[in-house]
Amino acid sequence: MGRWTACWTLLLGLLVMAGTKVAGQTVPPPHANPPNHNHSAIESNPACQKILAECKNLGFIQGQWKKDNGLWRDCFDPVVKGGTPTRNGKAISVPVSPSDVQACRAVAGHHR
Repeated sequence: MGRWTACWTLLLGLLVMAGTKVAGQTVPPPHANPPNHNHSAIESNPACQKILAECKNLGFIQGQWKKDNGLWRDCFDPVVKGGTPTRNGKAISVPVSPSDVQACRAVAGHHR
């Protein structure tokens, strides 16, 4: 490998690791971003509060989505969007009523 090729390869690798500049803004790689939620609308809704409380009671923690123990991605989203909450790759049951799920879906904007 030539000297310039090695330099360009190293430079491109550093740019990818640091994120990419687009229109003056740094855009991190897609896997680095946690899911987006309208937390204020969700957290102020009683039905959503019940679902979040059950997830927290089961030990799910906000921000631990990379460890398969995230409050939103691994518990709340599967319950509300329809799916199976998991921890360590294993299905976990969240005891919430179907009426709470339906009411929360309306606020969270998730339709199935």
